[in-house]
Amino acid sequence: MQPWCSRRTYQDMTRPLSDYFINASHNTYLFDNHGNDKNNPEVYNQALRAGCRVIEIDCYDGHDGQPVVKHEYSSVKAYPFESVIHFIEPNLFKTSPYPVILSIENHCSIKQQKEIARILKEILGNRLITEPPLSKSSWMLPSPENLKHKVLVRSIKSSVPIKDSKLLKKNDKFDNPIVNNGISDLFIYLENVPFRDYNYTKDHYMCLQLPSLSEKEFKQASHCDPFGLIKQTRKCLLRIHSDNSNNPNPIDPWNFGIQIVAVNYQNNDSFMELCHGKFLDNGKCGYILKPNYLMHSDKAKFNPLDYLIKSSNKISKNILEYPQRLIITIISGQFLYRSNRNKNDISNPYVVVSTHGIVCDKQIQKTKFIQNNGLNPLWNETFEFEISFPQMCLICFDVYDYDIYSHDDHLAYFCLPLTTIQTGYRHIYLRTKDRDSTYSSLFVHVVIENT
Repeated sequence: MQPWCSRRTYQDMTRPLSDYFINASHNTYLFDNHGNDKNNPEVYNQALRAGCRVIEIDCYDGHDGQPVVKHEYSSVKAYPFESVIHFIEPNLFKTSPYPVILSIENHCSIKQQKEIARILKEILGNRLITEPPLSKSSWMLPSPENLKHKVLVRSIKSSVPIKDSKLLKKNDKFDNPIVNNGISDLFIYLENVPFRDYNYTKDHYMCLQLPSLSEKEFKQASHCDPFGLIKQTRKCLLRIHSDNSNNPNPIDPWNFGIQIVAVNYQNNDSFMELCHGKFLDNGKCGYILKPNYLMHSDKAKFNPLDYLIKSSNKISKNILEYPQRLIITIISGQFLYRSNRNKNDISNPYVVVSTHGIVCDKQIQKTKFIQNNGLNPLWNETFEFEISFPQMCLICFDVYDYDIYSHDDHLAYFCLPLTTIQTGYRHIYLRTKDRDSTYSSLFVHVVIENT
């Protein structure tokens, strides 16, 4: 990876928040997969140190009059809300100076909502945004640069206005509809509102509001009105969350310009790998600038559904993308990690190279497996990838252990944006499935040609 891409912030950080993809977590407080009894406030700090800028805090009434953080549908231990805020406060801006969004899932009574407001104000002080620097009629969100070292609170601002009966749907999920003024005064930006189609939002929603939608709603909206969905992301931040405890595939929402894809950091899956690779860029600051054709969709007329296969549509001149040919030779591996260190058998490694982005750029190729050699396997296999949209493309290197009798174990991986990869002979240092670093590496040769 080009060193300046991961070590410093080099993108323009003065554009509105809606012009960035934002590193976000879901159910941040869970230490492991849903349904068990493990949680730990330390996971908030782990997420923040990994560059996460949106963390979720589920708040409930505590028995002693103080709000607590817990998960409603599991037996995880409840922690005092005040302790959690004290715990994360020193780490809010250690990795990145750009704004942190606290997504407060408010299930508290009015009395304990007042305590939430008091705690946030006392601990965060002037870092907490309590007054809008812009007028309420503003049509543009502030930039990450304007909000450096600031904390924004996202939640329901007030009870749902019922002037329009069509506003409410049976599947709309709200927190406590009665919100005390003490805490609602903190919701200057990113008020949680239900997702609606573009024709409704252009007249009823302001940039200060943040619609949230499920995977099911996203799939429906992206097929029924793809242009409208992209247009919404020009004005507001949009957030997508999973319909269950699994992570959503972040690639599809990113293709439509959705800025916040909330992922479960505790899930060690391929979608978490993609998120980790995406946000390695721009100094790991948690904010990635969108391509121009997603920021200026009216001019570009970009619709990802027009590019499902390579020959389906020629790229419009208004879309400033320059197709490339990626040629990768997987030469060898070194000290490849074993999935089970208690096993006495030697791994039979092979490498899967895949590209992820606009649908037409999704490709997968793999090497042969090398029998009984995880120390220094030699492949010398070359693969070519035709990439139409390099700015949206991620490259994944996954190493597996071939097993003739059962499923192949996933040993290690590395993922990065195509725009950050270095050409020539390179070592790729791999990570385990839980994103820890290893001594394992791949030796490769990379060529990029303009087509």
